[in-house]
Amino acid sequence: MLLSLYQWEFRKENEDIESIIDGFIKNKKHRFIKALKERAKEIVELKDEIDAILKKYSHWPYDRIDLVDKIIMRIAVFEMLYKGVPPEIAISEAIKLSRKFSTANSYKLINGILERVKEEVVEAAS
Repeated sequence: MLLSLYQWEFRKENEDIESIIDGFIKNKKHRFIKALKERAKEIVELKDEIDAILKKYSHWPYDRIDLVDKIIMRIAVFEMLYKGVPPEIAISEAIKLSRKFSTANSYKLINGILERVKEEVVEAAS
């Protein structure tokens, strides 16, 4: 999903997220493709709302944060706030993604922001 959302950022004017996912998936009958498309569409639809949350809890200017890091955090916030994924799991997965797809120290920024979101938003809503 990360790669699809990343590509969507550059092609959103000309192509929807479902088409982009179709381009990545070789087996169109894969059993998870429908769920993947639905989840990606929801993240795209909630992008502005999720970005507002991330901006609020970022100690770094949001427009200077790498796009990959933003997308990783969007996925984590979406999972925590809208899908009921335990924050510890969402944050752990975000850190794993950042270590694989981002810079060496990005995980620190991602962890810091997501921990603040967890404390201020997720736990406050509980």
